[in-house]
Amino acid sequence: MDDVAGEGELDAACAQIANTIDRKEKNEVFVDTVFSTFAGAGTGYLVGAFLISNPVGWGTALVLAVGTAAASWTMGKAAVVAYDKWGNKVDLVNGLGIERVCRR
Repeated sequence: MDDVAGEGELDAACAQIANTIDRKEKNEVFVDTVFSTFAGAGTGYLVGAFLISNPVGWGTALVLAVGTAAASWTMGKAAVVAYDKWGNKVDLVNGLGIERVCRR
C-alpha cells in the first residue's frame, strides 16, 4: 500500500479549493478538510488501541470504527460553522499559502 492515509481526501479538497472562485468557500473547504482529517486520525488511533488490547476490546473497536466516519464528518461540519461564526475574517487559504499549492 503506497498511499498515505487520507491522501485521496486531501487531493480532492485541494482540487476543490483550486476550482472554487469564492474566497469564503475555499476557506470553508480547507477548515472542513483539516478538522475532519484530524478527527478521523484521532479516532482511528483509538480504534487501533482497542484492537491491540485484547479480544474483549475488539467489540468496542468495531463500534468505534463505525462511528469514526460519522465523527470525522461531524467535526468537519462543526468547524465550518465555527469558522463562519468567528473566524471568517481570516483568509486561511491565502495566508497559509494553500492557493499556491492547490492550483488548477
